[in-house]
Amino acid sequence: NVGDTIQWWSKCQSMYPHLSCMALDYLCIPATSINVKHLFSKGQVLMPYLHNRLSSQTMHTLLCLGHWS
Repeated sequence: NVGDTIQWWSKCQSMYPHLSCMALDYLCIPATSINVKHLFSKGQVLMPYLHNRLSSQTMHTLLCLGHWS
């Protein structure tokens, strides 16, 4: 059960601070079946906006939000 795994790593953070941080980051990644080419094509559509000074964090957020919608 993923909930149990996340709870376990959260409880053991003091014992394994670095490893638990890595595990929690890894476990929070959603499973996806999106085609990689499709994801990159959305990135190419957004790339011209980089010239308009969108930060890389904003680009990442837009790609993630586009994937989730």
